[in-house]
Amino acid sequence: MHGAKKREQTVRIRIVAEASTRVQKLFYGWGLSFLIDGDLLFDTFSNETVLRNNMEKMGIDAKKMKYVVISHEHWDHTGGLRYMLERNKNVQVFICPGFSDEFKRQIESYGVKIMEIGQITEIKENIYTTGQITGEYDGKPIYEQSLIIGNGKISVVTGCSHPGVVEIIKKAKDGFAKPVHMVLGGFHLLHKTPFEIARIIREFRILGVEKTAPCHCTGRQAVELFRREYRDNFIQVKTGMEISI
Repeated sequence: MHGAKKREQTVRIRIVAEASTRVQKLFYGWGLSFLIDGDLLFDTFSNETVLRNNMEKMGIDAKKMKYVVISHEHWDHTGGLRYMLERNKNVQVFICPGFSDEFKRQIESYGVKIMEIGQITEIKENIYTTGQITGEYDGKPIYEQSLIIGNGKISVVTGCSHPGVVEIIKKAKDGFAKPVHMVLGGFHLLHKTPFEIARIIREFRILGVEKTAPCHCTGRQAVELFRREYRDNFIQVKTGMEISI
């Protein structure tokens, strides 16, 4: 069991880049990137230029990052990684063991420290990776990790939730045995039916999820259904905003 008694402190999440509509995908980019607790970058969006420009506008210095966590290997979450690694050789990059050898070699070529994480592991105080969770994409296995912020209750931050957002939440709860304050990120419900989405929302309620902040690959229909269900406990995610936990 993880999450021994630690001091509670506010954790800030800044939405560095997020795209979830067809228009954004066409003209801006796709994916997401979150700055967590000032020195941890979770995913790097699809577009290196957008990531760089947004970080500069927000006053975020790539050289001050200590950790980069890549949720999974897809282009829309790794596009800005080169920008980060060219500017910061001291950063630790957290990946899944199942990522391709080619992707690992690309990261290694920058001379940075790579952490391949299979199980729930603490990255820094109150912030953990779920470790590798296996899902399926286009009939093939896909390996993904999410973040768990253990600040009294736990909050879960997802990239694309290919293994299933409910399964990710369950793993976090099994690891910490604490209530779930919030789930933020891509829920991968873009092609689900209203019936399937309603079932997943019921699972959120059964699991005791207090707040939801769906974005990116969640899909407009699913986002609206979460909004209706969670009302004041629904957070509309937008680039540039900050969420405090």
